[in-house]
Amino acid sequence: MKPLKEILKEVEILEVYPKDESWLNQPVYGVSDNSKEVSEGYVFIARKGTSFRGEDFIDEAVERGAKVIVRETPVETEKKLQGVYQIRVKDVKKALSQIVLNFFDHPEKKLTLIGVTGTNGKTSVCYFTKTLLQTLGIKTGYVGTIFYEIERRIPATETTPSLIRLAGLMKEMVEKGFKACVMEVSSHALDQGRITGLKFEVAGFTNLSRDHLDYHKTMEDYYQAKKKLFTEYLAPEGKAVLSFETESGKRLYQELKDFLSEDRILVVNNGTLRVEILGLEEGLEVELKFLNTGEAYRVKTSLFGEYQAKNLATVVGILMALGYSKEEICSRLETLKNPVGRLELVAEFRGAKIFVDYAHTPSALEHVLKSLLPLKKNRLIVVFGCGGNRDPGKRPLMGEVAENLSDYLIITSDNPRFEDPERIIQDIKQGLKGVKPCKVIPDRKEAIEAAINLLEKGDILVIAGKGHETYQEIQGKRYPFSDQDEVLETIKRLNKEYLK
Repeated sequence: MKPLKEILKEVEILEVYPKDESWLNQPVYGVSDNSKEVSEGYVFIARKGTSFRGEDFIDEAVERGAKVIVRETPVETEKKLQGVYQIRVKDVKKALSQIVLNFFDHPEKKLTLIGVTGTNGKTSVCYFTKTLLQTLGIKTGYVGTIFYEIERRIPATETTPSLIRLAGLMKEMVEKGFKACVMEVSSHALDQGRITGLKFEVAGFTNLSRDHLDYHKTMEDYYQAKKKLFTEYLAPEGKAVLSFETESGKRLYQELKDFLSEDRILVVNNGTLRVEILGLEEGLEVELKFLNTGEAYRVKTSLFGEYQAKNLATVVGILMALGYSKEEICSRLETLKNPVGRLELVAEFRGAKIFVDYAHTPSALEHVLKSLLPLKKNRLIVVFGCGGNRDPGKRPLMGEVAENLSDYLIITSDNPRFEDPERIIQDIKQGLKGVKPCKVIPDRKEAIEAAINLLEKGDILVIAGKGHETYQEIQGKRYPFSDQDEVLETIKRLNKEYLK
């Protein structure tokens, strides 16, 4: 509990109603911008969302126990809210940030924050960074797509949750002695100002390719959202680590040079650090070349996937930006393993390898399939679908990529959400030329079983699109579903049948 005056520090207030003698001493037991999460003694912040007005939920918040309403619109003095203070602020987003961070005792000031944005690679880069910092003796939390980790693992609801959730997670990290937090920063969070108030000591950029155009509408809007991590959320002496693996990285470098000094920008992947692949079959083996000093380090890892070489370069850049030496970093790379659902080797069956991956964009799927080609001794079989109520333009592109790089294709359902799975599949098929064997099996469970039944010695099977997810979203409901579990259950069932 905190008195209202403590959580309103540095908040620009325009008016308060009713303004009696005791309003600043009102006890506050929690803060929320979601009326359904309000409890007795809470502050409800009526912010504007992408598809709703916070003011429309004031009555519900009051019914649930809110004692303070923070709003941007004029206070409704004519509307009696018994025992409730209404506070009008100049900027409700900034007020939310200040109120939340005040309430949680500013945990962001007690942690080294590292944020990574980009279309692909965020999860691997963040997870690898967290793992390496742990080996260096720095207790480090992780917030991202696969889960939130603070000694315990918490299922992730969003890649970058609301500041209210983030502040609560960071406060727990501080209380448990954590010194750093590595965070995936999504374009949605940046566009919506979801991390207002946070400043990152290191901000990383992986790449940019087509994704989320259902939300951003254009690639330029998508790029500008990503750029905000560096222009609005970098600490005064913070450093940027940029990968040149796509043209967007090079563009970002040129634009950041206008207001960041050269010593605050590290460039990897054909910049000052280049990673050359030496081997793939038994795990990724690379040579890291530091072009400005001529130093080179050979590293044998347990990672699968050619694309992880670029992610490793970004990770090395981030650790160097934090002040660690090349030797300290490179000597620990061999300890890394692919994160759950990122080219994860789930099983081997009949002499074939079965991988699960989160690839759900054309470029991500292309990277994954190209990474697996050197491993196959026979066929590369792909099972994938596309999500509903998301950018439909990428569906035929993913179909084209899958057909070009695979030997056998099974198109299935992903998270159809509120769309007809058959319609999504038809969109995917628009990208096919009919030059490879292809089956359509809308039921994902049946599709996985059919693919495993096809396996022969030397095959590679990749099940793409859902990765770490443990659900399938259909008509607004999430049903339990895990690609990994389905693979293992199918193999178990087939082995039993074989032994009969």
